[in-house]
Amino acid sequence: MGISNIWVFSQESNGTATSGTLELLTHARTLGGSVTAFVGGDASAIAGILGEYGATKVYATGDLGGALPGAAVASAMKAVIDGGDSPDLILFPQNYEGRDVMSRLSVKVDRTVLTNNVAVAVDGDTVTVTTPVFGGNTLVSTSF
Repeated sequence: MGISNIWVFSQESNGTATSGTLELLTHARTLGGSVTAFVGGDASAIAGILGEYGATKVYATGDLGGALPGAAVASAMKAVIDGGDSPDLILFPQNYEGRDVMSRLSVKVDRTVLTNNVAVAVDGDTVTVTTPVFGGNTLVSTSF
């Protein structure tokens, strides 16, 4: 069956997608299947570039009114999942907002999170992530 639905938590800064977002979208499209961008806030300014970098669908929470995105985005993601659009894999940038959203979503959907990965590979139904440990002296591969 393979990985067919990959989500990327996508961020915007000063009216454009962040470099971390574009890197994650670029990598996600190499893993196979459809790529969905999930934006905390209004995505209208960046939807075009998200598509250029591989997103075939964009979800957005709408204006957050200055609030941090963690709770709103995690709740919106959970609602979409409950509605039947369930991702096989979700990629998050390793920054404050990414970690906030992923931890809240992890609790809501009762799923484990693997963080600080430097590589993600897909082989059929198996996802393997690589994580540096001991100051980067050792790389650990975890498959699920």
